[in-house]
Amino acid sequence: MRPPPASEWIPPVANGQSSVFTAAQALSAGMTIGQVRHRRSTRLWVPVAGSALRHRDLDARRDPMVPVWAACLTWPDAVVCRRAAARVHGLPVDLTGRVHAIVPHGRRARARLEPLRVALPEDDVLRFAGFALTTLPRTVLDLLGHLPERESESLLVWVLTRRVLTHAHLERLLSERPGLAGNVRRRALLATTRGGAMSLAERRLHTILERGGVAGWQADQTLRDDTGIIGNADVLFRAEKLVLEVDGQAYHQGAQFQRDRTRQNRLVAAGFTVLRFTWHDLTDRPNTVLHTVTRTRLRAHTIR
Repeated sequence: MRPPPASEWIPPVANGQSSVFTAAQALSAGMTIGQVRHRRSTRLWVPVAGSALRHRDLDARRDPMVPVWAACLTWPDAVVCRRAAARVHGLPVDLTGRVHAIVPHGRRARARLEPLRVALPEDDVLRFAGFALTTLPRTVLDLLGHLPERESESLLVWVLTRRVLTHAHLERLLSERPGLAGNVRRRALLATTRGGAMSLAERRLHTILERGGVAGWQADQTLRDDTGIIGNADVLFRAEKLVLEVDGQAYHQGAQFQRDRTRQNRLVAAGFTVLRFTWHDLTDRPNTVLHTVTRTRLRAHTIR
């Protein structure tokens, strides 16, 4: 078997590290200092974070383990956390800015790698051969306290509606860590979802209507047809028979999805117009939501 061209060579150990390696590992594999310097100066090998390198042809965005290996190769006693850990756990969080890692002793930040000194119970750590990261519950808890407001709200809705963690589980985790930085925000977020995961989205819908000066609506109204109770409307414009719903389609599957559609069909058959809005509508397109509601109400009055 022919060896790879020199331009493609990386230390063999990198094959078990998501193709990430250090200069020291390259030297141990037979490279000279001059060869390492040449590959770095010509950008054949590019930095990842800390002291970690990768070949420039590697698409690091596709492998969530790249920043984890970068942190743990730089600081072998580090525990990767926050956004980098979130990617490994499959949470819908972008890896932007620095890679955060919890370390037991004082370290200086290094090339996109940010050390944190945080008390970390061993139960909050997942350890493997060569790297460690925070568990899924601890990662979620960390992110809820440190992400920007809209990101943390979106993450909480995602976690609760997919039952990755329950509201009670998060509250218990929080109560067990009373001095954790960011707890004020975590408590506020959990308070907004105490009535259910979608209650946060419903509050956003109410805020859009209130700020837009829209009147004539009621929240959480029971609706009926000739066979009985259909369910509760998130928002009802009774005069126009217009129902606004926070759409659970993105979060529910199977039986819940079927119940939602059966319920909507009953509403339409009973003469109601139903508008459904997603979490992203409410957070990213509030003006579109307001315009859609206003236009639909005007059309209802025109028809009548």
